Amino acid sequence: MRIVEIVLLVALGAAGVVVHAQDAGADGWADVLRREQARGVPLPRLSQLVADLDLEMAYAIQEALVAAERIERAVGGYKAGFTAAPSRARFGLDGPVSGVLFADGEHQDGAVIDLAGFARPMVELEIGFRLRSAIRRPMKSVDDLLTYVREAVPAVELPDLDYDDLEQLTGLDVVATNIASAHYVVGKPFVLAGIAAVNELDAVLYRDGEHIDGGAARNAMGNQLEALLWLVNHLHAAGWPLEPGQLLITGTLGRINPAAPGHYRAEYHAGERRYGGLEFTLAGGAAQASAK
Repeated sequence: MRIVEIVLLVALGAAGVVVHAQDAGADGWADVLRREQARGVPLPRLSQLVADLDLEMAYAIQEALVAAERIERAVGGYKAGFTAAPSRARFGLDGPVSGVLFADGEHQDGAVIDLAGFARPMVELEIGFRLRSAIRRPMKSVDDLLTYVREAVPAVELPDLDYDDLEQLTGLDVVATNIASAHYVVGKPFVLAGIAAVNELDAVLYRDGEHIDGGAARNAMGNQLEALLWLVNHLHAAGWPLEPGQLLITGTLGRINPAAPGHYRAEYHAGERRYGGLEFTLAGGAAQASAK
């Protein structure tokens, strides 16, 4: 489908006309999204344009969108989204979903990140896991999976929710657009008696010394390692490469917080004992809107 035809479909959608997915296909709708990004305008909600958009089609659009990016950008890892039941209910999803993290979106502890590169930035407390070795088969259990995991790390994701209407946004819209993947900050590995102890951690997020968010590790599907197992097996089944050194994050532990300029500090602890954290600074413009 030619670009001009696709743009016409978007115009029709704005006028209240919906188009069947097979009329454009995943590649066509990925072209729509790329063109809107290039124009510097908020992304359309495909749930309003595609009459029969379902999860399978949303993932197909995501794959086509990411495939174009992978020509010039390396995959740095993957993210699970909506691993907490309340968020799934809010966005109309029956289970967690996944997206791709690009390597050039990674920042280290202490980074200064310019908000000028975002449209509608958010901040999410996370926990991440680095792969020790490549995964080429389904994992049978958490114990099986842990032989492939090198370490658990503190992480904060900075997704960019650049959509035309956050209030009407659905989970399918988010999946199709690679779950708003943009940037993420990673700290030094946790020093734990064993990786399973990550489930005992609680996290707190501060901006300029003010507490703005917090959550428990178990908020991700009730168990960080079960969330990780789901993500790995889901990715493997979908054909995504799982390589040494890649980062896998398992979903926000707290809220989706609108980003604003300032100094951020994430701390992870179990009881009175602190187990590490990370810091970063956001500089430049402020967020445009919140995600409720």
